Amino acid sequence: MSDSAVRRVSEADAWFEDDECARFILDMKGHVLRANASAKALAASGMIGSGGVFICSRHRSRGELDRLLERLAARRQSKGRILFRAGDDAWCTLDLMTSSRAPGRIFAVARPVKCLDAERVDSMAAVFGLTRAEKTILIHLADGEAPKDIGRVLDMSIHTVRSHLRSICMRMGVKGINGALRLTLQMC
Repeated sequence: MSDSAVRRVSEADAWFEDDECARFILDMKGHVLRANASAKALAASGMIGSGGVFICSRHRSRGELDRLLERLAARRQSKGRILFRAGDDAWCTLDLMTSSRAPGRIFAVARPVKCLDAERVDSMAAVFGLTRAEKTILIHLADGEAPKDIGRVLDMSIHTVRSHLRSICMRMGVKGINGALRLTLQMC
């Protein structure tokens, strides 16, 4: 290998290790082959993965991850994103991609979801015609609050909150709370 090639490899390694984003290199089954310092800290905090497996088998988002991994392995798509609950009040997005120059490898970036405020959601709410109550519920939901807690905070019954959630999903054209959150986080 030439000196410039060695230098490029070491520069890439330095960037990978020092990047503030949590970056992982996975095999096609979702096992962690390599993780940078930020990724190791995120895993150590208990937000993601355990025992070298990214999103453990008991996690409720594991099925969604497995389906995405299958599509990537079969080359039906080259990248994808999932949203998963990483703790009681924490959400993460996981962006996955493959490269023809690295067969059998998946590159992953995990980012904790930042809280949404009313200003960031206003334009999205206008696009889908969300009411003020629906927008407020969506903001609370993105903050990691459960429907029961949202009802308590907004002084609504759980049935009213769930009715608003059904309306949000219908207006946004998505299935379920995860779909609404995923679309919201992609647009904001």
